[in-house]
Amino acid sequence: MSDLSYPPFLKWGDYKSEDSAKPDKLSVEVTEEETFETQYGINVNAIVDKTEMSIPLHNFNSTNVMLLKLWTVNVKKGKIKKGVRFTLSTWLGVSRNDRKIRKWKMEFNS
Repeated sequence: MSDLSYPPFLKWGDYKSEDSAKPDKLSVEVTEEETFETQYGINVNAIVDKTEMSIPLHNFNSTNVMLLKLWTVNVKKGKIKKGVRFTLSTWLGVSRNDRKIRKWKMEFNS
């Protein structure tokens, strides 16, 4: 299976907001619940702003696992399943040790 190809990867660095009151917002349509692993991290395929993409949920070079946890918790709650649309908000906040850290929030349209 070495000839697996992935859709383009979403680049978190493209999202620059540092204000949790005015985060960058992405429209996400779930195409798969199951995550997959690459040599760099754990990802999931979805449609982001009308483009099929692989969303990095956790990069192995980072200790920030919050998006992966959000994804896993919402899959278990049944909120994330194929065909579901939600808004993913992201911004650069400050970690407990006073460093910049990416933060996320998922808002599901009932």
